[in-house]
Amino acid sequence: MRSKTLAKLLLVLAGLLVLTVPAASAAETLVLTCTKCTELIVTGKDLPANSRVRVGVVDVKTGQETTNQFYVQTDANGAFIKKIPMDLGEHPTLESTVWKEDTNNVLVVAAHSRFKAPCKPEDTLAFTGSHTPLLLGLGLVLLAAGGLLVRGSRRAYHPAR
Repeated sequence: MRSKTLAKLLLVLAGLLVLTVPAASAAETLVLTCTKCTELIVTGKDLPANSRVRVGVVDVKTGQETTNQFYVQTDANGAFIKKIPMDLGEHPTLESTVWKEDTNNVLVVAAHSRFKAPCKPEDTLAFTGSHTPLLLGLGLVLLAAGGLLVRGSRRAYHPAR
């Protein structure tokens, strides 16, 4: 009987402990979008309010920065929107990072985002077809030549009976 009372007491204390733990804050978000293939839109939310943050954009394929890192000011809600001119055909897959500026101390990574642009590189040509009629004619000629060779070899060979 005494162990049940002790178990109930421990359960109540654990419940009170859970209630005293502060709720977790929402995670920072960083979203990359585009409306046209010459402009990247970087949107940050749930960042520190009214503070400067540093943003960097890197091409995933090459690992090189596509633009110099830049600073933006967040609003009272901790959000920002920045439009960057960029050829998304040349850089179709991007990764962006935002850091919190902390009075000249080491910067802390706040969020990452990867983006796949719907734009195609402009240096590639569209597929305009192949030499299909020529290849088809060559295939038919080779088939006919093979058939004639098989037919000719059957006539020439007469084994002795």
